[in-house]
Parts: sequence; C-alpha cells; structure tokens
Amino acid sequence: MEAISNLMMGFGEVLTPYNIAIIFAAGLIGTVVGALPGLGPSAGIALMLPLTFGMNQVSGLCLLTGVYMGTMYGGRITAILINAPGDAPAIVTALEGYPMMKQGRGPLALGISAVASFIGGLFGLAVLIFLAPLIASYAIYLGAPEYFLLMAIGLATVMLLAGSSMLKALFVTCLGVLVSTFGSDYVSGQIRFAFVPEMIEGIDFVAIIIGLYGLGEVLYNLEKKLKLNLGKPSFRMKEFIPGRSEMSEATGPTIRGSILGTVIGIVPGAGATVATFLDYALEKKLSRTPEKFGNGSIPGLAGPEATNNAAVPGSLIPLLTLGIPGSGGTAIMLGALIMFGMQPGPLLMTNSGDIVWAMIAGLVLANFFLLLSNVLLIPVFVNLLRAIQNNLANVVIALCVVGAFSLSYSPFNIWIMLIFGVLGYLLKKNDYPTAPFILAVVLTPLAENYFRQSVMLGQGSAMIFLERPISLIILALMILIVVGTVFGRLRARSMRDMTSADE
Repeated sequence: MEAISNLMMGFGEVLTPYNIAIIFAAGLIGTVVGALPGLGPSAGIALMLPLTFGMNQVSGLCLLTGVYMGTMYGGRITAILINAPGDAPAIVTALEGYPMMKQGRGPLALGISAVASFIGGLFGLAVLIFLAPLIASYAIYLGAPEYFLLMAIGLATVMLLAGSSMLKALFVTCLGVLVSTFGSDYVSGQIRFAFVPEMIEGIDFVAIIIGLYGLGEVLYNLEKKLKLNLGKPSFRMKEFIPGRSEMSEATGPTIRGSILGTVIGIVPGAGATVATFLDYALEKKLSRTPEKFGNGSIPGLAGPEATNNAAVPGSLIPLLTLGIPGSGGTAIMLGALIMFGMQPGPLLMTNSGDIVWAMIAGLVLANFFLLLSNVLLIPVFVNLLRAIQNNLANVVIALCVVGAFSLSYSPFNIWIMLIFGVLGYLLKKNDYPTAPFILAVVLTPLAENYFRQSVMLGQGSAMIFLERPISLIILALMILIVVGTVFGRLRARSMRDMTSADE
C-alpha cells in the first residue's frame, strides 16, 4: 500500500496543466523521433536535454521519460509501413509487420502493436512501482559469468531463428560475429580490421540496420517491382482496431512479452534489442504454426512489441535503485538525474522520493497518452504513405541517407549504409535470414567482454561458470534450449519423411 500512496503523491505533483501538456508533447516528439531511421531513444533524449535547463526537476524528467517511452512506440511505424526500423528493437517488428503491410493489413498491424506496446509498458510500470527494490536487490547477485551466459543464450536462439536452413543461419551468424569485431578491442585496446580511421570505434549498428532493412528492401522491391497493397482510402476504425479473434491470438504473446521484456530490461547491457529477439524466438518455439512467422504472424508481432515497451520501465529499475544504466537511453537519463542535483543509487528513493514518484506517475500518464494518440493517428500514417506510394522508394532512400548521416555527421556512415544495403538485398534475394546476423552483431561484443571479465575473476579457469549456482542454472537452461531445438527439428524432419513416404 505504501507504493500506491507514493504513486498518488506523484500524480499530485504531475497533474498540472503545464506538466500534462509537456508529457503529451514529449510522447508525440518521441514518436516522431523513434519513427525516423537512425534516431532512437538515446538520440531523442539527448536532443531534448537542452530544453530541460530552464525547467523544474519534475517537468524536466517527465519530458525526458515521455520522449523515451515515445521513441519505443514510434520505432514500429516505419518498420511496419516501409520496412525501415526506426531503432534496433523495431527490427523484429519489421519481420512480421511489413509482411502484414504488403498483405493489406498494415492498419491492423499498427493497431495490434499499439495495444501490445501499451500493455507491455503498463506491466513494466507495475513492476517498477511495486517490485523495484526487491528485484534490484537480487540483480546485485548477477556478475560477469551470469551476464556472459545470458548473452550465450541469446546467441543460442539463432537455432530458433534459422528458418528452413540451419547452414544459412550459421553462415550469417558467423558473418555477424566478424562484423562485430571491427574496431578497437574494449579490454586491450588492440585495433582489429580498422581499414580506415573511422572504423577504429567500430561500425555503427544503426547504420547497419538502416542499410540492411531499409535500403536492402528498396533494392529488392525495385528488382521485383513489388508494390504495397494499401487498399482503398478509408478512416474506418475497424481497419486498425484489433477484433476479438486478433486479440485472443495476441493475448498470450503480449503477456509473455511483457514479463520477458521487464526481466531482460532489468539486466544492465541487455536492453530492449536483446529482449525482442529472445521473445520472438520464444513465440516461434511455442507456436503451433511456426511456418507463419516471417509472413505476417500476429503472435510474432504482438510479443516483441510488448517486450520492447516493457523493457523501458525495466531498464529504469537498476538506474533508480542502483545507479546502474542498462542502456544508452538510461545512461543519458543518469546524466540528467545528476544534472538536476540528484544522486542515483540506493538512497535516491529516500532523498528524492517525491521527484522519483512524480517521474513514474508521468510515465504512467505518458503510456495512456501514447496509446490514444498512436491509435488515432494510424489513418494519418497509412494515408500519408498512400499519398507518396508512387515515390516511396525515393522517400525511403532519402530517409536512409539522412538517418545514416545524422549518426556522426560524416559521409562514412552513408557508405556503411550502402554496403549493408547491398548485403541486405543479396541476403533477401538468396533467402538468407537476417535476424541471426543482427543478433550476432548485437550480442558478440557484450559476450566477449563478459567472458574476459569472467576468466579474470576465475583466474584463468573456466570452472567459474560451474561454481556459481545462478550461472549453473543459466547454463543448464541454454543446454536445454539447444538440445530441445535439435530434437524438435529432427522430429519434424522425420514426420515430413514419413508423410512423403505415405504419399
């Protein structure tokens, strides 16, 4: 009950006309920023930070957290409409949302993603409100060995994302591992594969996804002369409000995604990107019709969207209770808290509890505003796309170029985007899955760093992974995933062979 009374106190601080207007505007700004390829939570919060200099603590933090939540909603818009994910977590949304768009179900995909995002965000906020101190106290016991094994589980899900050919999945995974090693080594400082000075810091991940998904899809569509099935112009609510059958299909994945997103969001360094890929692999594993994944599956869309937004409040838990940022966005939030004269860590809730609870109340309000605004704006998004569909390829290419250039204001990232655009086109043309490649690029640097730290802790011995109870449990879980997937594939193959023999 203490949490409820603290939240009510927070609403008392937030519910002023000025703060409500700021939260609503922050949600809309975040949605637009998240929809633009190349800009994500980190960029959105960084762009808004100067505007908070003249604000009081509550208003300034509400602005930043509203933008943070809004970018998670916005990333799905271009992912579904033009297959150009606004940020990394929206990659999985593009895998299912864009095929629905090509089938004429784009408004429905936007509606399902908005509802799933709202539920995921609400669940994450409930955990933040009621269980933050308890979860943070257990998170302290996770060390480098546990984090490495969590990353290894993420890489093991390549087997679940492989599609029809395990060999192709392993090839693109190895390619992703290779790409992730470009630049200076985090521990030793050794320069690896830096052919030009701009590559010393590695290849920007956002430039990779802009090229791989945005430009690559444009090149493929131009060759195949594909056009989106946008249907007739209409503003009817039934086109984008999910019906009873769609919601029943999305309910289970949304609940599972909300839980997984919150848990993974709490783990520093994992973030929404890792969480969405893990959830997508989980839903494909649990589905009775896994063959529909990649062709417009509602569970494959709803689960990761809930995961994506649940990870936002989840990532705030270690920030507010331990002072540990779990992602780029929360790292900037850490700086903002310090800038406002607050001290993130165990004493934050005690010394600045009124401000923290007001910020949480602002997040709850922003989540409701974002559901309302995103649902009502779906016809605007679809009809805007319909108006420019004859020049859609030009618009997408322009967005890709601007997005890549804005990463460091250098032509180098444009070249990176072009290279991976051609790679994305070749992979799609030859039916190679892109999800394992992206997963490897994201997880390999994290896994490498945590592995080195683990070996140092174990004084050169790998037995450290077996000596710690939590890491042993995670290791057993990873083995079960791999073995279960292999047996499942062998069983499916034998069933197909029996069926063909009977025919």
